[in-house]
Amino acid sequence: MLRHMRYVLGAAVLTIVGCGDSASDRFAHLPDVVFPSDAPRPSTLAPDAPPPSVARRLPTSAYPAGWIPPGGKISGRWSSIVIHHSATDVGGAARFDRDHRISRGWDELGYHFVIGNGTDTGDGVIEVGPRWTKQKHGAHCKTPNNYYNDHGVGICLVGNFEKTRPSAAQLAALRRLIAFLCAEGRISSDRIYTHGGVTRQTACPGRNFPSVATLRPRGAVAASDLGGHK
Repeated sequence: MLRHMRYVLGAAVLTIVGCGDSASDRFAHLPDVVFPSDAPRPSTLAPDAPPPSVARRLPTSAYPAGWIPPGGKISGRWSSIVIHHSATDVGGAARFDRDHRISRGWDELGYHFVIGNGTDTGDGVIEVGPRWTKQKHGAHCKTPNNYYNDHGVGICLVGNFEKTRPSAAQLAALRRLIAFLCAEGRISSDRIYTHGGVTRQTACPGRNFPSVATLRPRGAVAASDLGGHK
């Protein structure tokens, strides 16, 4: 009997030690996820409950300046990514900020990030908007319940992709930024959308924009695998 009790206690200790592995270790050996096509368009009413407002503290040195907000924390409010084009041949964050303030009467730039095309900024340069710095709601994707402004990270690529295609540098930058947001912002890989894919009332980001499936981080874990937004 004593020998049996020692065996049970020893097994319990081993089980507790095993639970100490980090989430990254648990997912490190999963095979790459293959996405055959874009996911169905989401409902504009977004029935999902908003994610919990739990901030995560991250090392600022591991990423480009500005990607980690001041204080090293990303809010837990973000549940999705919404991609746009500017529908203009030229532009950058400063130009769009002026337009949003003057022409639309907004308080500041509506997007969280802008990716340049070589006009106002370099091709593929990622500009961080003040809304991301403040971890503030967006002004880029209006829906009946405003879910994708409240909980969606807005990324705008400079260009009119009804006429042209995004550059290779822009797409590479977009993939890097999406991978960062999915990994560090805890945004599920199946919550990456285009503006038109959410509202159905616009062609943004244009007919020449590639499939969202080509932008998803390889090996990323979807909400369905985790039981929802984490």
